[in-house]
Amino acid sequence: MIRKEKLLNITAASLEKYLLFKNWKRDYNFKNKKLMVFEWEGESLVIPASEKYKDFYIALPDVIETLSELYKKSDNDIIKEINSSYYDLLEFRIKSKLSENGTLPLGYASNCIEGIKDLILYSACAEQCKEPICLRTTNNAKSIVDNFHLAQTDFGSFIINIDIKVVDEENEQLVLPECEPDPSVEHKIVKRIGKAMQQIDEITYNKTTLDETLPEAYESGVTANMCDALMKLKPEKEDVSIEAKIRYASAITQKSNSIERIVIKNNHFYIINEIAKRYRNIENEKEITLQGYVKSLKRIQIAKERYKRNISILICKDGDFRTVKAELGDEDYKDACDAHKDGKKIEIRGILDMSIKNWKFNHVESFKVIE
Repeated sequence: MIRKEKLLNITAASLEKYLLFKNWKRDYNFKNKKLMVFEWEGESLVIPASEKYKDFYIALPDVIETLSELYKKSDNDIIKEINSSYYDLLEFRIKSKLSENGTLPLGYASNCIEGIKDLILYSACAEQCKEPICLRTTNNAKSIVDNFHLAQTDFGSFIINIDIKVVDEENEQLVLPECEPDPSVEHKIVKRIGKAMQQIDEITYNKTTLDETLPEAYESGVTANMCDALMKLKPEKEDVSIEAKIRYASAITQKSNSIERIVIKNNHFYIINEIAKRYRNIENEKEITLQGYVKSLKRIQIAKERYKRNISILICKDGDFRTVKAELGDEDYKDACDAHKDGKKIEIRGILDMSIKNWKFNHVESFKVIE
């Protein structure tokens, strides 16, 4: 018997979209406009024309069971296919000794949920700013995450389902049949997650290499933060196999049951960890120009007539104030002293190391006072 709560995302429009993509023909001339009538290879279905009618959800289980028999699929698979008319669906099936009874230890289950939430969050951040690593999440990305929902789980191994509506049925009616509706930002986020998993899988099975993939991978797929999120799905002591499925909305793909499937195993986690490390090495030390104010200066004698001339600079980066340290030559140090005394802004360019708590210029290429 189909549980009613599994059917609540299904609308008359999503059911119609599913049947049309399955080559059912609707009789638009049927006299009773409160009913939808479909035919396919001698079979017929009669369905209330709106989910607002009281008998829609009463009739729906029989319709799903009929489709299940015709297509030799489980009721659950049919429901997912109908739901994916206007929804993108993310499914993570966790297989390990920890989940043999369909349950998970609370600590690990919490890590999994947090990891999936972060995966969506940092995919959203990467869509807003295509960088290998996100140093600070945005409020807009955080608000988008709330549009994603934890869906009904399934029987069997422990399964986490996430769904997100990516097409509005009413707006879709305004789009010409031969045109695809514009993808929403939520669909782009799910597409990035799918692309990231595909990139990881191809590197893992030597279809490509890290050196070939990473220079451009973050533009449409994986980032360091997304890798950190996926690493939360790995238990500390047990081996795990995670079957990740992504079902894309047929209203966007213009075909039924568009699925990407990747099985993440221990060798995948090694690659995921390596991608995060390499991206951080790229991002944490790079040539950069900063402007700010000299906060403090210190000249330290290290040998006879030899000195270290260190300064601290107050800068504002990504909305945060930070102190950055640098070592200057004699002439630049004199200019820094004057800028500090007069309260003038300075500009410094060089190789900045951001891998440590207190950022530091490892090499200064230029230093000047801004008049």
